[in-house]
Amino acid sequence: MAYDMRLMAERFLTDGMVPEAGDVDRLTALLGRPLRTYRDFADEICNPACDF
Repeated sequence: MAYDMRLMAERFLTDGMVPEAGDVDRLTALLGRPLRTYRDFADEICNPACDF
C-alpha cells in the first residue's frame, strides 16, 4: 500500500490536477449537477449552521 501511495503522490506532484478534455462533462454527468468551487461548498455547509 505504501508503494501505491508513493506512486499516486509522485504522479500528483508531476502532473498536478489538470483535467483532460471531457473530464468536466463526465464528472458533471456522474454528479447530476454542475461543478462548484470549494468556497461555494463551504458557504453551503456553513451558512445554515452559522445563522444564529
